[in-house]
Amino acid sequence: MRIGLRSLGDTFTSPDSIPNKITNPIKDNVKLSTLWIGHSTELVQIYDKVIITDPFLDNRLGGIMMRRKEPGIDINNIPKLDLILVSHSHMDHMNFGGLQMLADRFPGCAMLFPQGDEKYLPNFDLNMIRVKTSKYWDHIYTGEPVYIDSMKITPVFALHQGGRYLIDTYTWKTPGATGYIIEYKDVCIYFAGDTGYDDEAFKQIGSKFNINLAFIPIGPCHNCDSTGMWFHASTMEAMEMFTDLKAEFMVPIHYGVLTYSSDPDKPKEALEDMLNDVDSPYYQYKDRVKILSEGGQYIFSKIETGNMDSGK
Repeated sequence: MRIGLRSLGDTFTSPDSIPNKITNPIKDNVKLSTLWIGHSTELVQIYDKVIITDPFLDNRLGGIMMRRKEPGIDINNIPKLDLILVSHSHMDHMNFGGLQMLADRFPGCAMLFPQGDEKYLPNFDLNMIRVKTSKYWDHIYTGEPVYIDSMKITPVFALHQGGRYLIDTYTWKTPGATGYIIEYKDVCIYFAGDTGYDDEAFKQIGSKFNINLAFIPIGPCHNCDSTGMWFHASTMEAMEMFTDLKAEFMVPIHYGVLTYSSDPDKPKEALEDMLNDVDSPYYQYKDRVKILSEGGQYIFSKIETGNMDSGK
């Protein structure tokens, strides 16, 4: 409610346009790449597989909140789609407008969502698959894997709420949030969705999987260079997650598009400060954290070279 009230002034504005959107995001010679559409929405290519995460593709959220920048790709320029990942039922992640766009363009596409979110989902023309999430209260941080067209997808710990309509999130403590590990051929990626930081869970996940690329939320945060909220990692805690996960590369998500309690770019600016400060413990990750602009694509490796850092 507080976020919606802060955004009332933007209700009748239009999002900033993104010039020179990429029109050919999927390429024959790519082993691993990602295109940041904005917020927590990534278009990921792993060899011949194409995955989209938390597809927030509308200009407006919940009929009120206008995004600051339009989505970073024209959906008609996505030639194929093999998998849709939904991390939880909040409107900026389980976005009905975006899911309907994908159902219209890619009917029957597999869509994974966590146990507990089925009560909120309309009947889209998608192959909707509920995953059994981890029991983190028993220190079990991985759920039951699902196999989709040679891809192995494992739900993993996320310290976040389910629910959708305010009262069910904060009063009834509705469950239904997850992260995902996606393994295909020799590539492993991690998509966090939304999560707070836990100093045990992510170490266990990092020990169990050999992660090439981690998508980690860095906002919203009040004090980005210190501890965050229990259900949202701060920028500093996102870097601790990256350390615990032992991933090769990180792409930050969940900032820049929506106004929560402060400047939407504040988490990114804090991250840049950390990565550029030679006295920071995170300076060592400067070349391994790839900060993208909306609509920006980074190619991590190509099939013919195997070079894990051949992007732009």
